[in-house]
Amino acid sequence: MLRNLPHHTIKYLVDELPPFTGILLIKTNEQGNIIDFHGPHKKYLRSKPEIGKPIHEYVPALFSMIPPTISPMVLNRIQSNSNVYTDIHMVESTQNEFIVFIVDQTHEVDSIREIIQKINESNLNSDSNKSADKNNDFNPFVVFDYLSLEITENEAIIKSEIPSWFGLLKPEYSKNDRIDISDVFPYFEVFNFEANNFWEKKKNGKIKSGIWTETISNSEDMYLTAYAIYYDNKRFILIKPEENINKEQLDLQLAREQKLAYEKLKKAEKKLKTLLEYKDKFVSIVSHDLRSPVAAVLGIAEMLVNDEEELLKLNDFYVEMIHSIKDEMLRLLDYNDKLYHWSNLELGNFEVVKRKESLEKVIETARRTASQKLLSKNISFSTNIEDDVIIDIDITLFLQVLNNLLSNAIKFTPENGSIAIDVINTKGLQIAIIDSGVGMPKKICDNIFLGFARNSSMGTHGEKGTGLGLGIVKKIVDAHGFTINVESELGKGSRFIIDIP
Repeated sequence: MLRNLPHHTIKYLVDELPPFTGILLIKTNEQGNIIDFHGPHKKYLRSKPEIGKPIHEYVPALFSMIPPTISPMVLNRIQSNSNVYTDIHMVESTQNEFIVFIVDQTHEVDSIREIIQKINESNLNSDSNKSADKNNDFNPFVVFDYLSLEITENEAIIKSEIPSWFGLLKPEYSKNDRIDISDVFPYFEVFNFEANNFWEKKKNGKIKSGIWTETISNSEDMYLTAYAIYYDNKRFILIKPEENINKEQLDLQLAREQKLAYEKLKKAEKKLKTLLEYKDKFVSIVSHDLRSPVAAVLGIAEMLVNDEEELLKLNDFYVEMIHSIKDEMLRLLDYNDKLYHWSNLELGNFEVVKRKESLEKVIETARRTASQKLLSKNISFSTNIEDDVIIDIDITLFLQVLNNLLSNAIKFTPENGSIAIDVINTKGLQIAIIDSGVGMPKKICDNIFLGFARNSSMGTHGEKGTGLGLGIVKKIVDAHGFTINVESELGKGSRFIIDIP
């Protein structure tokens, strides 16, 4: 394998890596499947790599990392399957092929272990109330130039003496101060994602951040790195300056940050989708189970309203209260039904089953459903539909569209107004529900189909709406492959137009 390495890959191996005894080389294709390997695989991997298998089965940190966003790309201080800490370098070898160099870096991790050991010894001495000359104490943070922070639920506490570099950067802080770490070091908006995932495992160990830049008071740039540490059920951040940083390393770090940001976004999106699905299922279940008790109370209210003999025994106040109970339960049942339909439409729990229907019969069915409401406000209804118009629809769902649109039109049309359903049958079919109601401003028209309306308007007789009706209409119309639009002007009524190709 070594004989076939391109010149630029060999140059990278010689110039950028330590003496290459003990380095494992793995060649992959652009899908990350292993083509060949060379080196002490037993040192880094639990089993011998198999040709053709994905590299992430042996090095989980490389899941979705090949092809890398730039070449070369470096992942620092990755713990391998055999518990060896490694640096992983990914270099494009030839077109569509990559070489992965795995380099032992356990000796650098041991320096962190030394610091942790000193912390532990210091804590033990403190717990035992042992006295010591502070001037003779070994302070690992001062020696190694680290700023130490203990991370609690809501804040970070400075546990070390203040290193000179941090004193230049943030002179206002001292030992035992509480700080907002993301405010002091904005980079932690990126690294915190990795650190929290690491801390959630609750296993003693550490991970290293990438490099980031801070500007000190004299306008000089300072390059920093950090370790997130989990030790003895506590979380720490150690931060120190880095020297001899070159542009290539910064470019690699930028690529790594972009990758982390993408992974963070993917994780958040997956969690959001899960929560939204849970919300819709919850609403669907609750609204379904509420229907029976609501309908039962409504049935009792209707029985009382229709029992003239019993009503005569009550004074006007109680009669009015019974009618109010009936009206409110009707509204609650309507709201509950719409909520149930909404949640199931959101979940996709419906199927459009189309068949040929007479549009005249569909409109007549919707008119009959709305007839009592039309009569109560003395609103005239008309249509120009002809008896030979056939439409390909899911009759149940499309009737719900017309019922919701007519209900809305009645709600916002004053007494003695008019509502019409006009049908234009030319190149395509156009169904327009037109009312002489109060109308709407353009701002409301532009957003009326976007979904749930938090502030549903009152009707001309004080009718209360659910804010769900037009969202349901839009979803059903879309599912049919139709479109719906609205034209309206304040004081001049509204026109809802369904276009059918």
